[in-house]
Amino acid sequence: MPRINLPYDILVEILYRLAVKDLLRLRCGSKDCRDLIDSPDFVKLHLSHSLKTDSHRFLIMVRNGKSKPKPFSLELDSLEIPQIKSSDILTDLQVKFPIIGSCNGLIALKTNNGDATVICNPTTRKIRLVPKPPKNKKTESSFPVSTGFGYDPISDDYKLVMLIQRYNKHDEVSISTKIYSLKSRNWRNSFHEIPCVPNLVSNAFERIHLVNNALHWVMVLDSDDRSKTIVAFDLTTERYRYVPLPLLDHNTSLVELYYAMDLKELGGCLCMIGHRYDYSKRCLFYDMWVMKEYGLQESWTQLFPFTMSGEVYPVAYSKCGQKFLCISYDYNGYKGKLVWYNLKGEKTEDIEIEVRYYPTGPDVCISSLVSPMAAGKESKRIGNTPA
Repeated sequence: MPRINLPYDILVEILYRLAVKDLLRLRCGSKDCRDLIDSPDFVKLHLSHSLKTDSHRFLIMVRNGKSKPKPFSLELDSLEIPQIKSSDILTDLQVKFPIIGSCNGLIALKTNNGDATVICNPTTRKIRLVPKPPKNKKTESSFPVSTGFGYDPISDDYKLVMLIQRYNKHDEVSISTKIYSLKSRNWRNSFHEIPCVPNLVSNAFERIHLVNNALHWVMVLDSDDRSKTIVAFDLTTERYRYVPLPLLDHNTSLVELYYAMDLKELGGCLCMIGHRYDYSKRCLFYDMWVMKEYGLQESWTQLFPFTMSGEVYPVAYSKCGQKFLCISYDYNGYKGKLVWYNLKGEKTEDIEIEVRYYPTGPDVCISSLVSPMAAGKESKRIGNTPA
């Protein structure tokens, strides 16, 4: 391949708009391209452009295989003509689904035996294995309640956050917070205590959602009345905080109105889905609330209530921002399908793809060049990825 003689700035302008799969091919063509594409500055520039333009997004979903769940991917921006792509990297890794979390092109998953966490870039096929945190010998038993994954832009570091429930010899319960830094490559304790009832996480299988550089989940606020709240763990300060719930226009509290609450990241905002049953209409409704200005209670905005048979979870906005994608699970057999809605709450299109039931729904990921290995170390490669 002949040497590229374009000015450097023009070359960068061309390349950072390309898909990762095209960049991986180009880096094999010349040393100039390889050096540019592998540089940390270009990796961040390509990621920034993709995030700003909602480009190169795809869904990771799971179907029933003959002996185990079979992961596959769908390009989010071409669902009008859906093309199912098998995800061999995730099949080969022997990991559990659903995934722990997704951030900047990296996804975190538990291994089947639970002995480690895999950090993987499914596009570049690079992986990293994170061991379990060391056990505290002073306690008789302990087990992880939930795990989150995200990025701290201040320290330029990716972190795993694990809540561990412990019992001592007197059967007293406590929850400790462990943090794994991909940059320092070790586990350490967070000394800021979780602010809620320690052994009453609302749903141990619920995804911890990354919004505004903080991990979020629903927890029980009071052990007596089981009232719930949203708790966030800031990945920069490594401290917990409460996130205010939406204000209602009447005297009914959220806990009384909704028998269940779920969280989701939607268009970069924190989204809450309230499940309520209308006895007069004998119908199940889902209210979607979006916090348009993070941390400001008054910014919670209810999009619209909608009803469907089964369970419904929002997935992502369309690239044009005029509609959003939901997944609907039928209670009869727990089969799922994808549905486009416009922002007026009207169903516009069904995408007939059979999806296996998971409480968290499909995962929105982005193709990037970000490596799961920190501090410039080269990661493992799987398959025929160019070296």
